[in-house]
Amino acid sequence: MPNGISYLGELVAIGTTISWSIGIFPFTEAARRMGPNSVNHIRLVFAVIFLTIISLFVLPISFTDLFTSPLPQHWMWFGLSGIIGLALGDYFGFTSFVILGPRIGSIFTTLAPAAALISGFFLIGERINIIGIIGILITIAGVVWLSMNRGSKETMKDHAIGKVGKGILFAILSAVCQGTGLVLANKGFESQTNNADLPFFQATWIRMIVAATIMYLTTIVRGKFKEVNQPVLENKNNGLIYALGGTIFGPVIGVSTSMLAVSLLHNKPSVAQTIFALVPVFVLPLSYLFYKEKITIKSVFAALIAIAGVMVLIWREDILAFI
Repeated sequence: MPNGISYLGELVAIGTTISWSIGIFPFTEAARRMGPNSVNHIRLVFAVIFLTIISLFVLPISFTDLFTSPLPQHWMWFGLSGIIGLALGDYFGFTSFVILGPRIGSIFTTLAPAAALISGFFLIGERINIIGIIGILITIAGVVWLSMNRGSKETMKDHAIGKVGKGILFAILSAVCQGTGLVLANKGFESQTNNADLPFFQATWIRMIVAATIMYLTTIVRGKFKEVNQPVLENKNNGLIYALGGTIFGPVIGVSTSMLAVSLLHNKPSVAQTIFALVPVFVLPLSYLFYKEKITIKSVFAALIAIAGVMVLIWREDILAFI
C-alpha cells in the first residue's frame, strides 16, 4: 500500500464509491423522466435541505452559524468546488448517463483522477512523474477501447437528449469537472487553521448551497426557470421519487463522505479520486441487476485496463523507485 493512505480514509472513499454507484441508477431514471437539467436543479435543492437539517442536529450549530462560522477562504474554495464539480460536472454527467446508460457512462469517470492530478499540479503542487503519465495514458486507452468495443457500442444509442458523440463528450467533461472540483475542495481543507477547522458536513453544505444558488441564478437570467422547474412541479412521469433516491445516495451520503475522505487523505485528492474511479466495478453488476444489460468479456477487460491505469497513478512513486 502506498505511503500516506490511511486505512480510514481509504475505507471512507470505498464507501463513497459504493454510494455513488447506487445513486447513478435512480438519477439516470429521474433524468430520463424529467430531463437532466431539471434533475440537476432539484437534487441540489433536496441536498441543501437534507444537509441543513443534518448539520443542525449533528454538529450541532445554529442556523446562523452555518453561514457565519466558515472563513472567507472556505466559501471561496468550497464554493468554486461546488460550481465546477456539482453544478457543471453533474449536469454533464447526468446527460451522459441518459445517453450512454449508467454502465458505459460510469466508465468515463476513470478519467477524473488524471484531471485531479493535472489540476492538483497547478493548485496544490502535486507532481506527476513519468509513471503517472503512463498511468493516465493506460486509463485513457482503456476508456477509448471500451467506447470502440462492439458489444458496448450496441448499448450506446442516440437518445432524445442527444447523440452518442455528445454523450461521450459530456462524460469526459464531467470527469474533468469532478477531478478539478475535488482538488478545489482539498484546497478548502488545506486553507484551514487550527482555530477554524470546518466539519466535512458543513463543507459539503457550502458546496451544495453555492452550486444551487449559481445554477438557479443562471437559469433565471437565461429565462429558463419555468422550463426547468415545470417537470418537477408536475412530477413528470413520477420522476421525483427517483430524484430523491439519487439525492440521498449521491449529494447527501456520497458527497459528504467524499469530503471526509479528502480531509482524511491529507492533500492527496488524486488518491481519493482514484478510489472514486472504481465506480465502474460496482456499476457493472448493478447494471445487470437493474437493466439486465449484457456484460461482455471485452467490456470487463477494457474496464480493468482503465482501472489498472488508475492504480498506476496511485503507485507511481513506488513503481519508479522499484525500477
